[in-house]
Amino acid sequence: MKDEFLTLFEASKALVTYIDKEYVFDKASAGGCSGMDYHLSDKLYDLIVNTRKAINDVENGPKDSDTDGEASLRLFEAAKALTTHVDKEHAFDKVIDMGPVGIETYQSEAFIEVIKNTNKALQEVENGLKISE
Repeated sequence: MKDEFLTLFEASKALVTYIDKEYVFDKASAGGCSGMDYHLSDKLYDLIVNTRKAINDVENGPKDSDTDGEASLRLFEAAKALTTHVDKEHAFDKVIDMGPVGIETYQSEAFIEVIKNTNKALQEVENGLKISE
């Protein structure tokens, strides 16, 4: 595996691990009785599952008759789709209860750093693919 794909593998794995452990959401709605319901949209859930599968295929080898390069490219596509959604939909891992004013959802510095590292790894792979074309 090329260095840039190894960096992408590690960054993608860190992103999915962070999302799983820190309860990242992309939707919030009124839950009744003045409560809030934070949840994953179906789209974000599917993107996480796809990225997790691509990570697993790179780590353990794909179950079908794929080559290492194709698994790495699937990881690139899955990670890019996941980070694009996280950025576009403003996925969050922190919530501040502002009392009667409402709530504020935001990304912690740690989450921002994991996203930034994944985006940087994606850019390195993209630059490497352009050079080899």
